[in-house]
Amino acid sequence: MNQSELHDKITQLHYVNQDAYSQRGRIRSIMNGGPSGILALLGDQMKGMQDWQVPMPNLMASGLEHLAQKIGRIPNLKVDVPNNKDSERARKRAEKISRIVTAYDENQRLDLQMPQVGRWLPGYGFAVWVIREKMGADGTPYPCAELRDPYNCFPGYFGADQQPKEMSIVRRVPKSDLTKVYPQYKEVIQKNYTKGATIASGYASAYTDGYNGSWANSNGQGDLISEYYNEEGTYIFHLSSGTVLDFIANPLSSGPAFVVAKKFSFDQLQGQYDQIIGLMASMAKINVMSIIAMEDAVFTETNITGELESGQYKKGRFAVNYFSPGSQISKPASNIPYQIFQQIDRIERQLRVGASYPSQDDSQSPVSFATGRGLEELGASMSLMIREYHTILADAIEQTDAKRLEWDTKMYGGRNKELSGYKDNKFFSESYEPTKDIQNSYKTRRVYGAMAGYDEPQKIVTGLQLLSSGVIDTQTLQENLDGLDNLVRVNERITKEKMDKVLQDTLMAQASQGDEKAIMAVVQIRKNPGEIQEILDKFFTAQEPEIPEQEAAMIEGMGPATTGPAPSIQQALGMMGGA
Repeated sequence: MNQSELHDKITQLHYVNQDAYSQRGRIRSIMNGGPSGILALLGDQMKGMQDWQVPMPNLMASGLEHLAQKIGRIPNLKVDVPNNKDSERARKRAEKISRIVTAYDENQRLDLQMPQVGRWLPGYGFAVWVIREKMGADGTPYPCAELRDPYNCFPGYFGADQQPKEMSIVRRVPKSDLTKVYPQYKEVIQKNYTKGATIASGYASAYTDGYNGSWANSNGQGDLISEYYNEEGTYIFHLSSGTVLDFIANPLSSGPAFVVAKKFSFDQLQGQYDQIIGLMASMAKINVMSIIAMEDAVFTETNITGELESGQYKKGRFAVNYFSPGSQISKPASNIPYQIFQQIDRIERQLRVGASYPSQDDSQSPVSFATGRGLEELGASMSLMIREYHTILADAIEQTDAKRLEWDTKMYGGRNKELSGYKDNKFFSESYEPTKDIQNSYKTRRVYGAMAGYDEPQKIVTGLQLLSSGVIDTQTLQENLDGLDNLVRVNERITKEKMDKVLQDTLMAQASQGDEKAIMAVVQIRKNPGEIQEILDKFFTAQEPEIPEQEAAMIEGMGPATTGPAPSIQQALGMMGGA
């Protein structure tokens, strides 16, 4: 693909995403809050506002935070036996692939990527991972799914399988960094160009605002670079000069080296909160009006009809004014603030319905009196929405797993590698050779637990109910509870406590029956309660029985030991009878 064709492709992708891009800008400003959020809602008439002057609660940001906390979790990894060959060798191979993928996740810090995906996926309507190569601490290369900011991602046609085949990612990179990476294009990069010279007129301003200067390009003086991905590979295109700086061939046969997780919508790319921006704008306006109305109600005017006899009109506490007979004094009352409050309540209810943001997330009861079953019914729709997001994320991560395994096989096949990680509550170090151990087995399953999205009290109550009814086992319940990291050690301690309880009960029973040794052990425990473990071990440790002198002499009289087999029980008893 030459420079002209690449430029046309990138420009076409930008135009395809132009409508959605303006909406992304509003969503980003509102979610970030502050004066830029108010400007996105109310327009330029609010210019000059400071952060501390924002006169409204940001329900969109609050709702997104609560939703992201429920969906931004890593699903559990399952690797089935490949090719349906259920053998010991096949099971060990599946376990090895599981450990390899787990090491991938830890090296790329997927646990920190998922909370960010939980915010970008509902906010922008999609999230993007790019498959790249990174180096481990020991210099071992491994495939990595790099999370990108969807704001500057421009995917192509999604198609029937809802996965685009091409995508452009625009970034502003400092010129000094570009010249270090591509010294052969130093003159082209350092040359001053008119901003957006090669981009369609009127569209370059989207990449030249102040926000882009505060992310990857801190000084705001960088050049626009487009990473264009398709099935051939990755093109690094310098937008200012129209120069192809680099091309990286795509080693994957399964498609381009990126994965897009897309929110389900009707027939266009939409985020969770696209439909309620107008309601947020109305709420901001009415909040401002309510503040003004409350101030006017406190400092309302006083109408006087008549003549003042006490000279100057006095104000404040204990002030007394005298008027001529027949004078009328009125202070007009207004209930406009209370009507405004009612309207704000209505708008808030509409916002929560449109954004699927229940009031229970803010620790508010939706009704004055609610039973546990009633609150459960109210939260049913939220649970279904979380399940849908989990379906999207599980499918996207399965695709990233397949592309990472394929990348490892295609790029480093025949090379011995070693990765380490933490799986099944214990650390591991895995040595493998991609071609031999993976063998084109790229399929994994990502499964969210039965209680994914629940808060901790719900997990405990629901988990104990499932455990008592025999639906799940104790370890499954432990795996679904946060904070239980080393389950092996936890279960060892639980078993030890149970056995200690049995030994203590046995000791007390023997002591109550008059056993002198048990009574002495109880006395020792009373004197030294901190040494209970040593005393129990000493009391219950089996001692070797003493051999009487006659039996010892008989054994000695049997002669020297032989190398033959030991005598059987019958032979030993016969010898004892003969003696």
